[in-house]
Amino acid sequence: MIWVKRISAILSAAVAFVILTAVFISKERLCNMAINSAAEKTGVTLCFDGYGAGTFGCDMKHITLLYGHSPVAKIKKADFSLWKMEASDIRLKGLAADMMPEKIETVTFLPLSGQIHSTGDFGVLDGNISLSGRKIVLELKPSSLMKRRFSTTLRTFRYRNGKYTYAISF
Repeated sequence: MIWVKRISAILSAAVAFVILTAVFISKERLCNMAINSAAEKTGVTLCFDGYGAGTFGCDMKHITLLYGHSPVAKIKKADFSLWKMEASDIRLKGLAADMMPEKIETVTFLPLSGQIHSTGDFGVLDGNISLSGRKIVLELKPSSLMKRRFSTTLRTFRYRNGKYTYAISF
């Protein structure tokens, strides 16, 4: 019976430590570390005006996304948390605007399930990222603008049943 009390005391102390650490840790430093480490690994630079750190995530406003030294996109608002990453009102710039229509309404990524959903002038994009299977599968329902002006980009997708599918292993 004494072992049960000791084990429950140790578990209670561990749970209390985790909760107190989550409450009192600097959310801004955590968000900065996560965003900067992800950007460094991909070679992307983020320039932003507004920044806020909440209890469970970060939100940024007026972001300019640079790849190398050339601008790729301007994002009006982005929210990041452990279970959902969402960006809205995106305008593509430079080479990216030559490959796709420049206005993207929303991009939502759910890291726990690996689901991606995006809407914009290009149409509707749904996808799945499997880290365990090391595979990305994207399914595009293109708009008439995408079919008419960006047919060269659509050639990278495989056409099946009125949908365009792109799959890659990494």
